[in-house]
Amino acid sequence: MQKKIVITGYGWMAGYLGNALLSSDSPVDAHVVGTTRSDDKLVQMSEHNITGIKFALGDDTSQLCQHMQDATFIINIPPGRRSTQLDGFTQQVIALINDAVAANVAHIIFVSTTSVYGDSTNQTLTETSAPAPETASAKAHVAIEEHLASLSSKVNYTVLRLAGLVGPDRHPARSLSGRELPAGNKRINLVHIADVVKGLLAVIETPPHNCTLHLCSALHPKRGEYYSRAASALNLPLPLFSDTESEAMGKVIDASASWQALDITPAYANPDDMY
Repeated sequence: MQKKIVITGYGWMAGYLGNALLSSDSPVDAHVVGTTRSDDKLVQMSEHNITGIKFALGDDTSQLCQHMQDATFIINIPPGRRSTQLDGFTQQVIALINDAVAANVAHIIFVSTTSVYGDSTNQTLTETSAPAPETASAKAHVAIEEHLASLSSKVNYTVLRLAGLVGPDRHPARSLSGRELPAGNKRINLVHIADVVKGLLAVIETPPHNCTLHLCSALHPKRGEYYSRAASALNLPLPLFSDTESEAMGKVIDASASWQALDITPAYANPDDMY
């Protein structure tokens, strides 16, 4: 039976997921609907057999909700890291969720972030650890997660907290190259897009019941050491970090229980395999 997959925010990550869903070896027979604010992107989506809808947060949702009945709805709309006032964003996402539930959506997947735990802890954090958001973006994500939890009797949901995303065309070492930066002893938490897509496909194919999952690599080297190795491998000027020789500090995102629940062995458990 064909599954209807509705993705709001058809950007970088959704492009990889859409390609995987529509590939000949996809575990899911999918009809993909995606939203964008770009007319050019609508054309590109059509060329890839994706039903495109022009939509921005705050728009009328009636056209989008025509596709929601019995669908898997993936919410992947980042609020912007530099935004400091996100009450409007939060309420618009919550309103969109409410409209999807009213339209009898089957399963909501909310793409969240491990930044919900803040940066002031040195703990190892599991899926049951309490959030401690520090930024406006992290607080917005927590508020949306909490709203989904309040709807657990009405809709099945999955929260996917992603570590820092890396892909073949996207690696933080490129933006850090040649810069002087603090806190080289801070631990890194990264996840490769290939493993994220595997995780999403597993959640779409066999939806877990009202749960929160982590997607993150298994190793957490110091960033001063890691990004120097990455820059060297990519033939980029090395970043210069202070405190790299100090004791390792910072949170560790433990995703082992989530990978086990999804029956996935990450291909990029070691961040050194990501560049």
